[in-house]
Amino acid sequence: MKSFLLKIGLLIALLVVGTFRALALDGAVVIANFSVAADSLSADDLKDIYTAKTKYWDDGQAIIIVVLPDKTSAALQQVSGMDGSQFKTFWQRLMFSGRGSEPKKAGDAAALVALVASTKGAIALVPDDTELKGVKKIKIK
Repeated sequence: MKSFLLKIGLLIALLVVGTFRALALDGAVVIANFSVAADSLSADDLKDIYTAKTKYWDDGQAIIIVVLPDKTSAALQQVSGMDGSQFKTFWQRLMFSGRGSEPKKAGDAAALVALVASTKGAIALVPDDTELKGVKKIKIK
């Protein structure tokens, strides 16, 4: 009986630790255009955005994903469950089937912040040491 309870306790501990780890993005933060009403998102909401399950914000505004190739790949994998190559292929398939638009790309972190700042409904992952001017930081709960 003791070993059964110990196994159950370890399983619960692993689930709790895994949940908290999933909420902290590796070296990145989530930013959005000021037109986005949300100040926070759940990890599941963020995944739904990056996997095209959610295409519109609550107010009906289209979600525009902006990516920074290679600089936020660990965080992108945490958020979407896909590595950079899989993510690109996934979105290309959606685009060619007419079910989605490929995320916009930025050449560097400053360009990404500027693009998010100037694009209504935009959301992005950006390295956590990036200067954030003209955008808002989205809290992941």
